[in-house]
Amino acid sequence: MATQNGGMTLEEALAAPGEKVQISGKELRPDGRALLIYSVGDEGARQLARTRLPEAEHAAKVAELKAQGLRIAETDFKSGVIWVRTDGGIEVYDDKKKLLDAAGDRATLAGGKVVARADVALVFSYAEGREDRGIKATLGSGEQVDLVHAFDLSAEEDPTYNRNQLISDTTWCSAVGQAIARWAGVSFENRI
Repeated sequence: MATQNGGMTLEEALAAPGEKVQISGKELRPDGRALLIYSVGDEGARQLARTRLPEAEHAAKVAELKAQGLRIAETDFKSGVIWVRTDGGIEVYDDKKKLLDAAGDRATLAGGKVVARADVALVFSYAEGREDRGIKATLGSGEQVDLVHAFDLSAEEDPTYNRNQLISDTTWCSAVGQAIARWAGVSFENRI
């Protein structure tokens, strides 16, 4: 099976070493729905394969890959942030590193800092200026900690960039923030 954009075939991606996840495109086009395979790890997420399949084939392939152990991941494609909802929490990646691993009684942040789930009092999304965005937690002590941070230079370089674009470009903050809040058992606020 050929892929688009010169990537691996699905079969080659599945045979590649390391942990892999699958992402389905949301848009159904006449040539089918996108199915992507990413490798994920401490070095971040990297797209291995991308193809389009007719809807019936797409659903069957997703089920087959899930049965083979490929977890389902999500992204909004604009941000470069990929997240995997797990039974006990959430993992978040960009193309350079694992940004967050929230599971059990703690969250491990990029750089190795650990935040205890019991210390999290509130989770909220934020945007500072046009290019800084992410998710923070307010701890019981009142301290605010960056859980997931992204920096989008394209927003700063575009003089026509506006609030509507910022809201569109940060939908991932709400999805990821809500999943982190569910893991922590606290409220989530969208402050963008």
